[in-house]
Amino acid sequence: MMKVSDWTALVGLALTMVGIGVAVWTTLRGRSVRSYLKTRERVRKHQAQLSADAWNRADSAWKRHDVPMLTSDGWILPNPVGLDRVRLRWLDAPITADRSAANAARASRLLPRDPDGGRRLRYSKSLVRLDHMDHLFNGAVYRPVSITPDRGGLVLDFQAGHYFDYLDTSEVLAYESATGRHRYRNALKDPFDLRARSASLGVLTLTIRRGPDTAGFFMHARDGGQVVVGSEVMHVIPAGEFAPSDRTYESLRHDFDIWLTIMREYAEEFLNMEEAYGQGGEWLDYYNKFPYRQLNEARDDGRLTVQVLGLGLDPLTWKPELLTVCIIDAEVFDAVFKNMVRKGPEGTLVVGREGQGLPFDQETVNLYANHVNTRRGASSCLNLAWRHRKLLRLSRT
Repeated sequence: MMKVSDWTALVGLALTMVGIGVAVWTTLRGRSVRSYLKTRERVRKHQAQLSADAWNRADSAWKRHDVPMLTSDGWILPNPVGLDRVRLRWLDAPITADRSAANAARASRLLPRDPDGGRRLRYSKSLVRLDHMDHLFNGAVYRPVSITPDRGGLVLDFQAGHYFDYLDTSEVLAYESATGRHRYRNALKDPFDLRARSASLGVLTLTIRRGPDTAGFFMHARDGGQVVVGSEVMHVIPAGEFAPSDRTYESLRHDFDIWLTIMREYAEEFLNMEEAYGQGGEWLDYYNKFPYRQLNEARDDGRLTVQVLGLGLDPLTWKPELLTVCIIDAEVFDAVFKNMVRKGPEGTLVVGREGQGLPFDQETVNLYANHVNTRRGASSCLNLAWRHRKLLRLSRT
């Protein structure tokens, strides 16, 4: 029979082992979080290099056009077209063979466990909890599930989606690349299969102010501490997600229009108007309120034109991005954007001399389009706009 002292010793040993186990678990968990934060720092600071590496690894069959993005046949249009040549179709029925949820779970294997214990975090939750990006929210987005060329234009099919689903299945590819591993990317296999992951359409707009004899374009030096997509790179402005303007159920259908997204991005990134950030609870008045009424009127009478140049996937995150150019007559631009901010929540505007834009000439276009730190979608917008400058009525500049 064991003595009381023996039982006491056994209990003490067991408690010691439990304590050691807890200490080891805590240490490993701490290392996992520290490793995550170091990887995220690489994503923020070296996104241009990660994108270049992803481009170099990409299958040559995915590089079908003379742009630094992954494209399928017919995605880069032979000539610029109006927004009406991009047909948007809404799908109510669930898509078949949707593997996005399963792949979100697969991607989470890259990430640390919840610091409070339990299962691994998704990328979105890691950004909020570990990076303290508390401003991120899981808003509604229009999830593209099919992209089809159509007689010199495009047809895009959409379903309702959420921003965090996009982060967890697509933007997480940037994080994986920063770890030096590619298992998740290899498992997805086909970047053009939009049923394998939740995508979110980026709408990129190269803004050109057109004067009587000159034209100027605007760029955006993005702040890596505030943005997840395209952090610490030079980008066109405005650029944002194709998404509803607010949290009401009605806006999901009401805002299903590329032009409305472009206008909101102008209000957000050029004028820093809080209501345009998509977290409100009431509809935006696109017909009577500034600057939407002024932009609409200018578009209606031809003093503002929006042309679509094509669509491509960012090679790092496989994000689909619609490439557009918006040409605004000088008097309209100066009136609408007379209070244009120089620095906003997402970065610094590059506005050129006297706020009239960088010169839209070959030397300056090449400088920004070919710079290593320019996002590839922005490079594509610049190169395509320069290629089509005569059709865009910019050749006199």
